[in-house]
Amino acid sequence: MLVPTSLTRGLWLYSGLVALTAYQVAGQDQAALSQSFEGKQVTVKMDMPGSQTGVDIYPNKPQPLDTKSYAARLKSFGVSLRNGDTVMITKVKVKKDLIEFQLGGGGYGTVTDITDEAVHFQPAEKSMREKELENQVNKETDDNRRRSLLRELDDLKRDRERQDRRRRAAAEQDADLRRIKIAQGRERGGSRFNIRVKTQVIGDSITPQFVMNALAQYITFTPDVSGPNESRTTERLGSATEQMPLNSNPVQSLRKGLTRAQVETLFGPPIESHDQVANGLAITNCTYQTAAQTVQADFVNGVLVQYTLSSR
Repeated sequence: MLVPTSLTRGLWLYSGLVALTAYQVAGQDQAALSQSFEGKQVTVKMDMPGSQTGVDIYPNKPQPLDTKSYAARLKSFGVSLRNGDTVMITKVKVKKDLIEFQLGGGGYGTVTDITDEAVHFQPAEKSMREKELENQVNKETDDNRRRSLLRELDDLKRDRERQDRRRRAAAEQDADLRRIKIAQGRERGGSRFNIRVKTQVIGDSITPQFVMNALAQYITFTPDVSGPNESRTTERLGSATEQMPLNSNPVQSLRKGLTRAQVETLFGPPIESHDQVANGLAITNCTYQTAAQTVQADFVNGVLVQYTLSSR
């Protein structure tokens, strides 16, 4: 039987608290991310598929980019944003199991977009006269009369087939025009990243810095793209480290959502560091020490999700 470690018990408690406040947290995360990113410009470091399916990123995996689906989507939908293109962040949405990071409209294929490329053609049905003639031909015994009925039947059949050819040609032309519009729409519709994380599990660790860390390999963020939470945190940490006397307590500046670099600005390098997987998350546990206290800090994707304090 496995005995839960203090970290595992802490994660269970943390997950339970997050589940109780999931809707509130999601709303807060949504507002913070929207304010931080939407309307800002970024530069993509990779070709992006012209589809609302976008690119899947798994920040907790050794290989975050799902290259198999990425290649398939490029092949199916073509490229809408090319490596080096600068584009506006148009929407950031927090969902149950992902964060949508939409660029230039979020990708073609949403509810209002035309996606049907099929040829829609229904052959004309036989007219009542054609059916009557077929019935009469089967019953007619007089050869001359039967030949006359067959000539009329053939004329009606040829007329129907000519109408079908015209209608099929029109349907194919319509499908060609739709395909052209769809291709143009895919080129202009933008794309998106899907950051695949269980948002209810990591809760209030979903900060603008978390998103930027997850997408750092794939997007160049301009200097003005920094969340208000991170800006204020940086200011607080900057003033604290510049003005803090050597004997002051850095624990007062510790809070969830800080990056590992910010935590180490307060405490210096950890005396111990261990990586493990718990509840499907890649966790880095670091131990820091001050003159009076020991700090156990847990990071997910470089962001502080929980910490404990103990006296030395």
